[in-house]
Amino acid sequence: MSLSLFRYIVAIDQHQQNGAIDISIRDWKSTDCSYCDDEIKVIRYEIEYVFDTKIQIMYTIEYDDCVSDVNVCPECWIHYQVTVDPLHTIKPAKKSFYNRCQQQYWLKTMAMNHSDNIHH
Repeated sequence: MSLSLFRYIVAIDQHQQNGAIDISIRDWKSTDCSYCDDEIKVIRYEIEYVFDTKIQIMYTIEYDDCVSDVNVCPECWIHYQVTVDPLHTIKPAKKSFYNRCQQQYWLKTMAMNHSDNIHH
């Protein structure tokens, strides 16, 4: 039986927002990989999440510190990659977004689809 990467992305998002999650995160380790590129500071974090299910997912976010228009969702790169999946049950094995707004829209859309599937 395959599990959706969506469930794990929701858990990571909830963990980052307020700590309340429905899938248990056993451990997580954050690495600051930030760097400068032509006098622009690029902020990059890699966070490895280990779940009670023995699934491991690498979450990577990268963005620069340039000021952007407040009416525009700032560009950033968000990537989720399943790194350990003992039973090969997580589908898809990776997902990427080009800003937080795209990620939040995808999560909202997937949640609506997920709840529709539960009621059928």
